[in-house]
Amino acid sequence: MSQFTERQLQIIQVSIELISRRGVLGLTIKNISEAIGISEPAIYRHFDNKSAIILGIVSVLSDSFDEEFNLNSEKMDAVNKIKSIFNNLTSHFIENPALTAIVFSEEIFNNEIEADKIILNMMEKKQQKLIDVLTTGQTNGDIRTDLDAKQLSLIIIGSFRFLVSKWHLRNYAFDLEAEVEELLNSLEMIIIL
Repeated sequence: MSQFTERQLQIIQVSIELISRRGVLGLTIKNISEAIGISEPAIYRHFDNKSAIILGIVSVLSDSFDEEFNLNSEKMDAVNKIKSIFNNLTSHFIENPALTAIVFSEEIFNNEIEADKIILNMMEKKQQKLIDVLTTGQTNGDIRTDLDAKQLSLIIIGSFRFLVSKWHLRNYAFDLEAEVEELLNSLEMIIIL
């Protein structure tokens, strides 16, 4: 994230919040400038156009999720690695609830080809990291082998995505951490031997 200045990061954060509250149509240079309290031309000193802001949003998201998926503990078994990844993601969403409007609504950037590429790449990388954890778990005897690791990854990611999307649509009205813990415990029963 060091590729952005402090003002650019402020513009990106305000943009994320605008999208969360008003949808992508609410993301205008005028709305951004009003939310920050600077002129519209001042926005253009930091980003060439709205597309550049969207690319900035996607880049910041990609960087932040790289952190959540990087586990340095070799001693952790596959199930605990998976729980750690999704508990970290849950904490990240609780700290930054506006992100849920973007992370699980990638279609909002449909006309932004570069943003779509970054999002697709991010999704594929995260799924592959999960597949790698599952495959290692299968090799070590922690995870059932009668189900394909790729299919297990889709079950886990899809379940998590549904729960977080529901939390966003319910205006963050339930305890996401408790719901994710219950989900992960249920998924553990499905994926272990």
